[in-house]
Amino acid sequence: MNEPEHSDESLDREERYSSYLDGELTEEEAREFEAKLASSPSDRAQFQAMKEAWAMLDYLPKPDVTMSFTEKTMEKMKALSSPTVAIKDYSFGIRGLVIAAVLLILFVGGVGVGSLSFKENNIDKELIKNLRLYENKNLYEQVENIEFLKKLDAPDLFGQDTSGL
Repeated sequence: MNEPEHSDESLDREERYSSYLDGELTEEEAREFEAKLASSPSDRAQFQAMKEAWAMLDYLPKPDVTMSFTEKTMEKMKALSSPTVAIKDYSFGIRGLVIAAVLLILFVGGVGVGSLSFKENNIDKELIKNLRLYENKNLYEQVENIEFLKKLDAPDLFGQDTSGL
């Protein structure tokens, strides 16, 4: 199983190289670091490669930074460090809250009316489908069970009326 190219150990090692090159290590840490480099040829080779890369950075062109860039950056840093200022700059006030509340009420009302009209439409369809049943409801309530109605529907119960009356 292969290890990832940048494991935690290699990142720690590169961080240590960077700290040494920047002069951020204490004297004791620097001596320990130099002793480790002296005892490990692979660490020494990696450190030497990083040292050369750092040296090449000096040859890159340096960007011209204007004073306005610095001022704008510092203003943004102040805003980020003071959350009340950042929130205050982006608040909408009472008027914004009222507008948001009205829009929410209109949205909820629209959804409610839409769902009611949909339900009414379904109710209307059911009414039309079963209109005869609703019209004769009082008659059907007088019947004890459906078998009685089926027997009444039988043609031989009363005989066949050929006159059509």
